[in-house]
Amino acid sequence: MKNLLKVGLFFLSIISIVNCSNNEDSIDLVDDRSFITDSTSDFFINYDGTVNITVTGVFTDSGIAGEVKRRGFVYGNTPNTIVSLDNTEPLLGNNPIYTTFENLEAGKTFYVRGFFEMNDDTFFYGNEIQVSTNVNATSTRSISMLIKSELFFSNSEGITPELEVTSIEKESPVAIGFEYSVNQDFSDSSIILDKDRLGNIYLTTYSEFVEGLASNTVYYFRPYAKYADGSKTNGGTSIASFTR
Repeated sequence: MKNLLKVGLFFLSIISIVNCSNNEDSIDLVDDRSFITDSTSDFFINYDGTVNITVTGVFTDSGIAGEVKRRGFVYGNTPNTIVSLDNTEPLLGNNPIYTTFENLEAGKTFYVRGFFEMNDDTFFYGNEIQVSTNVNATSTRSISMLIKSELFFSNSEGITPELEVTSIEKESPVAIGFEYSVNQDFSDSSIILDKDRLGNIYLTTYSEFVEGLASNTVYYFRPYAKYADGSKTNGGTSIASFTR
């Protein structure tokens, strides 16, 4: 009888351990997946007229994080777009996270939502937002530039001044270079562009070799940029003078 009682207690302890283990597993596998994409977005107009759209969001998947093999944003021209070969971007940063869809066609509406790809190849999708590339940056774009006080290069044929882009917002100019003149008010000025620049204008230094200047003459230089709509700017008040 005592042996039977011991056997019974043993099986009860085993069942109790199994139940506890199952309960712990069920807690670990709580499905708390959530992916909320913010309804507001930001844009940048590229030099070729295409548009970059940046979206942000927050996600939660702590309960089943080990079951997630990929997270990102998916976009498309129709609602409820699903993940395919070329319509996703990875998450950047920590919560809140963000990503940028680059070189989108202007004048279109795109649908965006966050997703998790699970280990079993299924997908979880968050809420969907609409973003438009029908944007105009005329009143919001800006660029700040300055002329460096020292020449990058100088010889008997000409000089190479440098300008630095220190900030740029909303839209890339299509051309960048220098405006120069022998007059401080830049009357009778000339324009020379950076011929090696390809693509967008970024926060970096640009230069160009300027020929045909008169000897022993002071020239005044200031930055020059031109947007796709023909608007021109000096990007600030930076002026430098160099003697040829």
